[in-house]
Amino acid sequence: MHDLTTFPLLTTDRLILRDVQPADAADVLVFRGDPYVQRFNSEPLKTLQEAAVFIEEAHQQRATQAGIGWAITLRGQDRVLGGVGLGSWDKYHRRAEVGYDLAHAFWGQGIGSEAVQAVLRFGFEQMDLNRIEAATIADNHESVNLLKKLGFRLEGIRLGYSWEEDGTFHDSAMFGLLRDEFMAQSKAKKTQ
Repeated sequence: MHDLTTFPLLTTDRLILRDVQPADAADVLVFRGDPYVQRFNSEPLKTLQEAAVFIEEAHQQRATQAGIGWAITLRGQDRVLGGVGLGSWDKYHRRAEVGYDLAHAFWGQGIGSEAVQAVLRFGFEQMDLNRIEAATIADNHESVNLLKKLGFRLEGIRLGYSWEEDGTFHDSAMFGLLRDEFMAQSKAKKTQ
């Protein structure tokens, strides 16, 4: 089982998932500060200082073994396009929660699903997770579609779960994916 003391660089056909650095604050601010991207997530960051604090919090999460986050970059370009991570890591129950953000300019290109897929593989194979879960606002169709595409199952809805910028409460959709399901899907994809 990977203990996160050394940062695990992940690569895919198009992406390099690396540790986010203080020098990435301006890139992080692009997606964490975008009101549209954050409309279902959290209050958008407003300053480079807030982005720097966000990056430091990501490092603290790994230092305390609570989880890990990766900066999403395209191969050959070191600009951070988004982030993906595993948080709320429960070692005893072997589960964690996946989260992701991507700059709006890069939506619809398969980058998010490619990055999340790499992190799922790391979670199941290196962190020895049995379950990875995700919570998203039920109205966030892009996020719901990404999770379904990756094999997550809708397990339930938490009604009126979060207050949003539009002045209403939104329901939260709870998704889960088990290790055996992920491995079976991966094996099926290899034989296609």
